[in-house]
Amino acid sequence: MMSRLRDAGTYEPKPLFDRLTVGECWYGVDLSVDVVEEYEQDELDEIDERLGEFDPVSLEYSGVPCIRALLQALLPGLTGLLDTNFGELIGFDEVLSRFAAEPDWDWRV
Repeated sequence: MMSRLRDAGTYEPKPLFDRLTVGECWYGVDLSVDVVEEYEQDELDEIDERLGEFDPVSLEYSGVPCIRALLQALLPGLTGLLDTNFGELIGFDEVLSRFAAEPDWDWRV
């Protein structure tokens, strides 16, 4: 995932969040292990049960259409979980299936 992110557009390392720009879309990217500190222990237990060892990635995004396009480009062939920040951890395969079935799917609602 990390190399795919860096190759997806213009990637600029920054002090807090790296910045990825793809066309009109921008993303804040945090590839540090500090991302794990944002999780409760029960969430970490679920992630460990479903994935085992993992590399966390946090993405800030300029809009849902932008993050949807980026995820559709990045996720194929990868194993992982999308944390919706709305109480769900969704497998990458399921995320891609939902995008295919519902092109305007917005996990925030």
